[in-house]
Amino acid sequence: MKNLLFFLLFPFILFSQNWSASSNFIGDGRHHPITFSNDNYGFVVSGSYLNDVFKYDKINDTWTQLSNFPGSGRGYSYGVSIGDYAYIGFGSTDNGTFPTDWWRYNMLNDSWLQLSNFIGDGRNHPAMVTVNNKIYVGCGSNDNGNLGDWWEYDVLSDSWTQKNDIIGNNRHHPFYFGIGDYVYVGFGHGSVFGPGSNPNSNNYIYNDFYRYDPVNDSWTQLQDFPSEARVAGTQFSYEGKGYVLSGDGDDHNPLSAGEFWRYDPSNDLWTQLTSHPGDAIWAPGSFVIGCDAYFLLGENNNYNNPILPIAMYKYKLDNQCGCIDPLALNYSSVATYDDGSCCYIAGCTDITSVNYNPDACFDDGSCVQAILGCMNPTASNYNSNANVNSFNGGALDNNIGGGSFFNNNQYLIFNSNDNCLIKSCDIYAENYRSITFELRNSNGNVIDDTTLYVSPGKQNIILNFDVPIGNNLQLGINGTNSGLYRNNSGPNYPYNIADMINITGSSASQPGYYYFFYNIEVKAKCFNTTGIDSELITNKSLEYIFSPLGIQTTSQANKLLFYRFSDGTVEKRFIIE
Repeated sequence: MKNLLFFLLFPFILFSQNWSASSNFIGDGRHHPITFSNDNYGFVVSGSYLNDVFKYDKINDTWTQLSNFPGSGRGYSYGVSIGDYAYIGFGSTDNGTFPTDWWRYNMLNDSWLQLSNFIGDGRNHPAMVTVNNKIYVGCGSNDNGNLGDWWEYDVLSDSWTQKNDIIGNNRHHPFYFGIGDYVYVGFGHGSVFGPGSNPNSNNYIYNDFYRYDPVNDSWTQLQDFPSEARVAGTQFSYEGKGYVLSGDGDDHNPLSAGEFWRYDPSNDLWTQLTSHPGDAIWAPGSFVIGCDAYFLLGENNNYNNPILPIAMYKYKLDNQCGCIDPLALNYSSVATYDDGSCCYIAGCTDITSVNYNPDACFDDGSCVQAILGCMNPTASNYNSNANVNSFNGGALDNNIGGGSFFNNNQYLIFNSNDNCLIKSCDIYAENYRSITFELRNSNGNVIDDTTLYVSPGKQNIILNFDVPIGNNLQLGINGTNSGLYRNNSGPNYPYNIADMINITGSSASQPGYYYFFYNIEVKAKCFNTTGIDSELITNKSLEYIFSPLGIQTTSQANKLLFYRFSDGTVEKRFIIE
């Protein structure tokens, strides 16, 4: 121990547009969030019986908490927006009641106004759609079972009117959206066997689809959804088309992926788009700002160990949005809407490169791959191609997704391609305590360990683990009462640390977990040197220090800097204090 099927109908799937990560949500994770937006901001209200409110700033990619929703905290409720106003209601409270209060939220001044109560039965999981400045609400469920009634709310008169029921089976948690003069509703969870229901499941999930005409107060059945029946996802409309995203499948278990589909009412056809990153999510939220759709929150539907992710992802719906400044490096000649993405700093944007520039937003092709190896020319294993003798990798911090402090013995799994040193890493501790950190082989036998006393919060710890060449090595802790932070969503395996260490996953039975060890520093080892250690080489001297922008500077803590030596080598260093 050291120191104490439908491809015949749709012959192609579109993958031309991709998802990208945006800033994580700053509040508690939750399912059934109320989500809406105006031209500039996205909002999250309530969910999981909470009553807090958050605003997302697209330009700055930041979240801000606002004043609380004045109504009771609730779950399974919904909201829609018209201009700069949002309308919110329904759902249930944590004591089992179904409120019928109805609220308007002013997105410009963060204020609330209570409107006329809903005159029908309260409910969870209704459809809620806005068309031509009127709001349509229906379906859902309460103590009386699934519902199929349909209601219209007039914004101008603040009044409710009952309309004709949906012509399909009663249901809750359907998918829905408004396009033009029509409302579209379908799928969801019913009480009897119906279209798309799985004969091997007693969960009656549907794939039927309907159009409602508000002018004639009439329903028309459309073509069934061409894939697996589903429930409890999210949806929105954009530029004359409808979109449905994620949710559970026909057995009320998660879909195999977070499927994304687009509906075209002109030909009553569906097209599958690129699935969102990570697992399919039950009861998430979404909103649209400009040409971008944002997807967030909900629950990773594992009933024995539910996960409430806080990661948010963005999807560009078309190329009309982009940078419209011709002076910017990423100017788009086809964009008509400025989405705040204009970039004026070029450099290497690959975080795994030696010359990564954290200030750069436009990659200029200058990235230099990090080659980790012994840089001591007197060593028997001297690598003349190496340009760094230490490098940091893995998940660089714990903001990759949702997570919490964890009290159990789990670990990261990695391969080592050369003898090296795991010198240090960052951890996030919950309390003061003594923890034994361990390096183990593929059979779980301890190779190296160290016991350290940790304090609450983020800190850098020195491990100095001698790592052999091998596969499926383990980096973990001894005992079950660690109180260290782990992410339960967001990791992007494998994590390659300068081709010397490759983190392939974790010991968790569920994918998407990352345990304890962040910003891992790996150092090359030198053998048979004429000096004591490669860090103590006397035949070279420091010439100067420079920033990622190439500006000469002095040694500074908590900043990424590059050290140029007399032999022409450059070392990337990040000194944490």
